[in-house]
Amino acid sequence: MANKFHDFDEPINRIGTDSFKWDYEGENGKYIPLGVADTDFKAPEEAIAAVRKRTEFGVYAYGALPQERFAASICNWYKKRYGLTVDPETIRHSQGLMTGALWMILNAYTRPGDKVLIQAPVYHTFSIVIKGAGRFVESNDLVLEDGRYEMNFEDLEKKVADPRVRIMLICNPHNPVGRVWTKEELIKVAEICKKNNTILVGDEIHGDIVYGEHNHTPLFSLSDDLTDNIVVMGSPSKTFNLACFYSAYVVIKNKALRDQYNVVYDDFHFDYNYLGIEALMACYNECDYYVDQQNEYFWKNIGVVRDFLAENMPEVKMIEPEGTYLLWIDFSAWNMEQDDLMNAFTEAGVRLNSGTNYGECGKGFVRLNVATQTAVLKKGLDCIKVARDRHMA
Repeated sequence: MANKFHDFDEPINRIGTDSFKWDYEGENGKYIPLGVADTDFKAPEEAIAAVRKRTEFGVYAYGALPQERFAASICNWYKKRYGLTVDPETIRHSQGLMTGALWMILNAYTRPGDKVLIQAPVYHTFSIVIKGAGRFVESNDLVLEDGRYEMNFEDLEKKVADPRVRIMLICNPHNPVGRVWTKEELIKVAEICKKNNTILVGDEIHGDIVYGEHNHTPLFSLSDDLTDNIVVMGSPSKTFNLACFYSAYVVIKNKALRDQYNVVYDDFHFDYNYLGIEALMACYNECDYYVDQQNEYFWKNIGVVRDFLAENMPEVKMIEPEGTYLLWIDFSAWNMEQDDLMNAFTEAGVRLNSGTNYGECGKGFVRLNVATQTAVLKKGLDCIKVARDRHMA
């Protein structure tokens, strides 16, 4: 598909389209929103065509999940992108990741009062869903060393040894710090969880978005002796901008764990998104070219931010991303309270995500989304410069 091209510079006006990013975060165009983790790009034409075909059929009655085609498209994706052979029997559907897969996983494998281990600073919805389900959050905080985040394995060993920690939830690639965990790191984590009979759950929603020499290693691809307590959550939503379809999946190699997941799924009589599944299958079967071009575009935008900071505010440090389209940026040199820092950006016309959303260890940081047209990104960066100029005046 080398001859196919997607124009990521195409201007897309999302204001007035019931967009959470532009109409809520951006307040209908009042601010440039560089926070919410979706992209400002159209989905691939193949996905649009698949949805259009279903839409034009005109009958929107109850559907029957096309499990065989659904699983085959996911197997096809992992074969093409990662060289992995996935057993279609290990794949199950979910309605999105957080209030879909994660919620079902918590109900399948834990009980109220159990603990779930996360690695802060990390995606804030993890804590929201865990607490909302009546479970407790434990954190094995990441450690920032020489501009790169690392795992604290000594602390991890201690935390996972607590019998109340029933699940460890790992984000790979990590949102928001941008780490792509190496295979060696993942093996070490899996060994610790295995030794302590802790289920290891991987959020791999950003798995297709990696840069340079970094490679995403799906947890289920580890050796068989490590994967019988592993559950992987995946979705095309970040890769292809399909978030509103809530079409996702889990990969569970252990049949007993898979059966427990199925019980929860069946008990709540879940259905599926008739249009979203078609978009998922179209993307996974036909749209490799889109991902390759989009990752190049993301990397170009990351370079725009890197150069902007170096030229205009060298005291501000960007954590070099290995994956995701989200940047983790350290503004602590401005010596501002977190609320004052975020208000300064808002008053200058740009909305970013506060680092403390992802844990107290995110104080002084912000998360910035580069998944927009370069022209829009540059306008947002100009607003950040206005904030600095006002602060330094």
